[in-house]
Amino acid sequence: MSSIKVGTKRICENCNQECLATLYCEYCVRNYLKANFSNWTSGNDDIDNLIQELEWIPYNNLRNIKYLTKGGCSEIYTADWIDGCYEEWDSKEQQLIRLGYYNNVILKRLEDVESANQRWLEEVNFFKNY
Repeated sequence: MSSIKVGTKRICENCNQECLATLYCEYCVRNYLKANFSNWTSGNDDIDNLIQELEWIPYNNLRNIKYLTKGGCSEIYTADWIDGCYEEWDSKEQQLIRLGYYNNVILKRLEDVESANQRWLEEVNFFKNY
């Protein structure tokens, strides 16, 4: 299955790459997030590769963490995300503009990083693309 991006492309005023997003440049955002990859490590290469495709949320950016259930090799919690996900990229300031407080994000806490088997990674990839 190929991943074909369809839409009107534009040239980013910052990096001069052809991008699809209208409120931000996906390349500028990716480069911004990559700059912090060295701070995002679990000790497991498969998990680290997955983290690099998502956004790592530092624990101190979460509030009202509540245990929900246990499943497989992880415990599942809900929490409120203080900063929230990003809404757009500010190319002038070179930073993400966030939505702000975001209720009820789902957290999965691995009991043991080594227990992150292929099935667990497939599950995360499923929800990542959801």
